[in-house]
Amino acid sequence: MATADPAPAARAGSVSNSVFDTPLYHRIRTVVLGALVVVAAAVLLMWPAITDYYSYNASYYNGIVASAAISAILTISLNLSMGYGGMLSMMHSGLQLAGGYGTAYVVVKATGSWIIGLAASTAVGALFAVLVLLVSLRATYLYFGMITLAANLIVIEAGREWEAVTGGIVGISGIAPKMGDAPISKQAFYYVVLGFLVLAYIVQRNIVRSGVGRAAMAVRESSDTASAMGISPARAKLLLFGVCGGIAGLSGALYALQLGFINPDVGLLDNGIIFFVGLFLGGISTLIGPVIGVGFIAVLVELIKDQARYTTLVLGVLLLLAMMLIPRGIVGTWKASRAGRDRVPEASDEALPEQVPDVVPEVRDAAPGVPALEGVGLVKHFGGVHAVDGVDIKIMPGTVHGIIGPNGSGKSTLVSCLTRYHRVDAGTVTIFGEEAAHAPHRVAEAGVTRVFQVPHLFERVSVLDNVLTGMRMRESYTWIGATVRSPGYRRQDRAERAEARELLAFAGLASRADWLASSLSHGQKRLLEVVRAVATRPKVLILDEPATGLTSSELDALARLCRVLRERGLAVVLIEHNVDFVMGLCDEITVVESGKVIERGDPERVQSSPAVLEAYLGRPELIEETA
Repeated sequence: MATADPAPAARAGSVSNSVFDTPLYHRIRTVVLGALVVVAAAVLLMWPAITDYYSYNASYYNGIVASAAISAILTISLNLSMGYGGMLSMMHSGLQLAGGYGTAYVVVKATGSWIIGLAASTAVGALFAVLVLLVSLRATYLYFGMITLAANLIVIEAGREWEAVTGGIVGISGIAPKMGDAPISKQAFYYVVLGFLVLAYIVQRNIVRSGVGRAAMAVRESSDTASAMGISPARAKLLLFGVCGGIAGLSGALYALQLGFINPDVGLLDNGIIFFVGLFLGGISTLIGPVIGVGFIAVLVELIKDQARYTTLVLGVLLLLAMMLIPRGIVGTWKASRAGRDRVPEASDEALPEQVPDVVPEVRDAAPGVPALEGVGLVKHFGGVHAVDGVDIKIMPGTVHGIIGPNGSGKSTLVSCLTRYHRVDAGTVTIFGEEAAHAPHRVAEAGVTRVFQVPHLFERVSVLDNVLTGMRMRESYTWIGATVRSPGYRRQDRAERAEARELLAFAGLASRADWLASSLSHGQKRLLEVVRAVATRPKVLILDEPATGLTSSELDALARLCRVLRERGLAVVLIEHNVDFVMGLCDEITVVESGKVIERGDPERVQSSPAVLEAYLGRPELIEETA
């Protein structure tokens, strides 16, 4: 999934005479950036030799770079949590402390193997992160931050009091990595740390650019929309935060091994300020930002080491200035600039293909006469408001079913009851004859996908990534497969991208696949939401006022897609105020007024119904349309 890009206007595909928009500039930029990466990697690899040649205190300067690398590993973990998962974590210094204790206990008091210690620390960090999240799944962003702050304090206090394991206030010392009976040299351990930094970066990149990362970012943007696509918000958060905890625990292990000791002071929030400043300075929700930010801070701290008592003050001022002047961070600001933004294809007027692609879902296994979606005796009251009051509704496969009614009549509430976003006070919901599950994402897994009345696009990522997110429910690879880029993952990823582009082409959005979703027009955004829903391969597709604000050509594209889905056996539900659109497309219409069904039947019956005309008295425009 593409990372956040704060320059949607620059992605609009408009023609520009700027040198920054030419293919030559982008080729040169790619070469220059690649050369900088190669140079930086070469300097890091040769750093021990450089310091040994030019300095009388090589181990000191090697230690500075190794410490910065360990901090960067922890900041990558924090970036995954806050930047990509939308989870404010105040416990990362505590996770590092827990990881340090894990390795210290294994090395000093158990097996003596630092490699087993690394594995133990990773497991301790992941387990502790998962436990904290389990008790705070329903917490909002700020409250989750407060819970993690409390967890951080608990880890510190446990470190002080659990002397048998942690050594109490004094901590544990003598944590030396060994190969056999001989300690590993500081120079060799330097390369071990660099190797784990590269590993942490690869894990971050591969997760973010997979369905696992897209699911987490979908939950970050809108948990309701994620649920509508079959993504379990709880599962997505647990998986990502568990990975964050494992990476943080690993950084704690490396910290303890480098310094040779660990004590409760490591978990203090004063130590954690480096990670927050590095994250926001480098650029939150960017892949390389945390590494650049921490590297900058390491240089700064070294320059002011003679005034070390002012370090916290300097870092605080730096964080304040970064938030005020470059809120996107160094990398985010660069990507937002004309020089740093990616070049995307210009938009073109696309002729809609006449042939329906095979990737459009098809339902042929429905039992005859069994409703695709049915609600019986549905009741939902909000205090004294009877939003849904004894509604029966039956939606058959291979039909387009309209639900109409005045504003406030209960249409959207009815759909929320059918899809389990609202718990009904009475009544039953069945999907192809089976009782519907009580969680929205389970309803989506059963084949019912919903598009909301208010647009719920993931606007900080590309059009293509929005469609790919809709396919998450169908992905069979694990997060480990995504991380290591297994053959199965690569095959599925290639197939998904090809399918997504076919769906976009069928809706006339192929040339905009690489644009940011935020750069689309309102009508294009609504079409994209429908395409994303179709990507889940539903059996029932519910569209809540999809035609609002669409141009005539966009309406035609939407109607065409609905007809194709009907021909392929899907049940399409339209909640709509555009009466002409509904009457010309639907096979059956249910009319709702004050939470009750006042009429149901084909368009001709509804148009001639006295009850419908009476319900709409005071709305002459509808009377004229239905007369």
